Amino acid sequence: MSRETESMFKALHKYLDENSDENRTEDDVRRLVNDFMEHYNGHIPAPVTEDTAETSDDYLELAYNAETIKEAKKYAKKALKLDPHNYDAEIAVIDLSTWDDTRTVRDYAKAVQKATKHMDEEGYFEDDCIGAFWGILETRPYMRLRGRYVQALLQCGMIGQARDECEELLRLCEGDNMGMRYNLMHIYSYFEDEDAAISLHKRFDSYDETEMLLPLSILYYKRGNYAKAKQYLSRLNNANKDLGKFLKIVLGYEDEDFEGFELEGGYRPGTIEEFMMELRNNHFIFINMDAYMEWALDQMSKFK
Repeated sequence: MSRETESMFKALHKYLDENSDENRTEDDVRRLVNDFMEHYNGHIPAPVTEDTAETSDDYLELAYNAETIKEAKKYAKKALKLDPHNYDAEIAVIDLSTWDDTRTVRDYAKAVQKATKHMDEEGYFEDDCIGAFWGILETRPYMRLRGRYVQALLQCGMIGQARDECEELLRLCEGDNMGMRYNLMHIYSYFEDEDAAISLHKRFDSYDETEMLLPLSILYYKRGNYAKAKQYLSRLNNANKDLGKFLKIVLGYEDEDFEGFELEGGYRPGTIEEFMMELRNNHFIFINMDAYMEWALDQMSKFK
């Protein structure tokens, strides 16, 4: 769901709250939703400008569309001032404020601590909410804040803290709408935690996904279990047609690099673009792994 769609749903929830009470029936809700959608579709708001911006979300939209970092930072700070609990604005302010990775981690740690306290006070850590955070519209910005914190931790090599964050995010959102399981699988591989890795893979139906199979193959290679490492490598080879190309590029056997692959519009599953995501989001697992890459390339020549 895009942020534009989230904004529409926020407006819908507000409309329902303002125009009904606790005695509303399903028919009442259905009628109100229809009324809202007819009005919304007939009055799609014009793009926000500095002259028309009023709310925190308005200024955040200006920040996203700003032409310079200076302008974006100004609008993001205004959005956060208007609503200190606009965590998407908090993300923008932190990311725009410094190029110092350590400071970024510390800023995110403080922001997450503050946001968690607020979310707890609002009752979102009650038992009926735990596990369903992404399904609750109001918790999504909070989840994005913590997801960005994971990225910052990994960037600084703080793998243990990132593991704890990923596990907590999966506790809060059992369906893992943000895909934190992929970071977590790489982290388990890094620590050679076989039991946790297999449990995580089973939890998500043991699908043959690049982001699951490659770290599992690496994990077993690191543990000296070459048979299982080869088993997962074979499954990966069947799931992603560009495995050989990826290995050759990483090892320098092909002149091509990853700079030509653009992922701004997403990536195609089962292609080298997934491996690019591997390197971008979980670079820590590939450090000092040339021996694995050589071994994997050699094993591929034996696959039928």
